[in-house]
Amino acid sequence: MAASSSASWIFTVVGVLIVIALLVLLWTSRRRLARRPNPPQSPQPRQDSWQDPDHPQRDDH
Repeated sequence: MAASSSASWIFTVVGVLIVIALLVLLWTSRRRLARRPNPPQSPQPRQDSWQDPDHPQRDDH
């Protein structure tokens, strides 16, 4: 009975550490995203284009 009790404490501590690590990762990633510059708001060339810029346009009409 004593062995299962100590194992449950170990799993509880490991679980709490995992949750804390995930919260720290979430917090740091949100800070990193907040420091990123915003995309330009002015119209960009080819903004409405579906064509890949590496391939020239073909006229197959």
